[in-house]
Amino acid sequence: MKKIILSVILCAVAFVAKAQVESVDFKTNFRGDFGVGVGISADLGNDFEFSPSANIYFWDCGTHFDFEADFHYNIDLGHKFTLYPIAGAVLCYANLKDHIDDPHHHHHHPVDDKDYYDGHLNFGINVGCGLKYDINPKIAGFVETKYQWINNDGDYCYDYNDGFLTLGIKVTI
Repeated sequence: MKKIILSVILCAVAFVAKAQVESVDFKTNFRGDFGVGVGISADLGNDFEFSPSANIYFWDCGTHFDFEADFHYNIDLGHKFTLYPIAGAVLCYANLKDHIDDPHHHHHHPVDDKDYYDGHLNFGINVGCGLKYDINPKIAGFVETKYQWINNDGDYCYDYNDGFLTLGIKVTI
């Protein structure tokens, strides 16, 4: 699975080399934890768009970084609205504090592991849907809902397969 996702990310980078970067995207992510992110959107032609981003989440037990490579297919709904399905790959890195075990937080450590995590890297996929509204020719607001599945290799802390909501602003460059 990791080889497939890595291949998708490499193909995405090759597409971006030929794509026209259209906007810089600033966003907030709402799931069990709060996150912020920044990315770009690049036109691939024929209503396809590539939207890589970097996100950081602030957990009680440490920090979590996502590097996403999402593809959108833009469907013009008229009246300044665009709907787009989302499919992509995600690379996740968690850097967690030692010995935090909160039963109300799903990112808990095994009690018997004294050095649990200096850092851990996992791959996953994103699927979802987004809606963009063009505020003016240079600025658009967007909302996305995604489900993220992460191959956690049995890690207790990395049970992060869930849906989340993203709100953001696109600034045309």
